[in-house]
Order: sequence, then structure tokens, then C-alpha cells
Amino acid sequence: MERAYYLIVERNVSGRRLRVLDDYATPEGLVGDAADYEAGEFDGEWVGGLKLDFDASGRLVAASKIEDLGRMVRAELAVRADWRRSQADRERWAAG
Repeated sequence: MERAYYLIVERNVSGRRLRVLDDYATPEGLVGDAADYEAGEFDGEWVGGLKLDFDASGRLVAASKIEDLGRMVRAELAVRADWRRSQADRERWAAG
């Protein structure tokens, strides 16, 4: 059984809203990129996520929405903010 994760992203292309799917091998990669979109690091806006399961022949056997993606993105952003603050504190301490 193989599993794939997809982040649904809306982008403005030539004045039109376009939805695209970005694919990931792990949910952690998907959450990290969704957090990047949320932080404005990428052009576009994430609107959801999907988890797809395939059998050994490559046939789709299950598809589901990634529940609580917003909560996971907020948690990722909080960790990043804490990390940035700790780095800034270390730099101030080293300079002081």
C-alpha cells in the first residue's frame, strides 16, 4: 500500500483563481509548506489537504480530507516563532 498527500493551493494566474495540487510523500512536508503559504512565503493560499491510499497496482483505494490541517499549521507556525525568538535571544546574549 502506498500513501500520498496533497495540499490544495489557490493561486492568481493571469487574473484568474487557479487551484493546484502540490504532492508530498509525508504529512510533515505538507504541513511545513502549508505553514509557508500561511506565513506569506509562497504566492497563493492553501485551502485544504488530501490523503490518498493506493494498492500495490497503483489503483486508488481510499481518499480522505486531512482533518485539523489548520490546527497543525498553527502549531508549526508557533514552533517557528518560538525557534526564531530563541535564536534572537541567543544572538543578543552572544553579542552582549
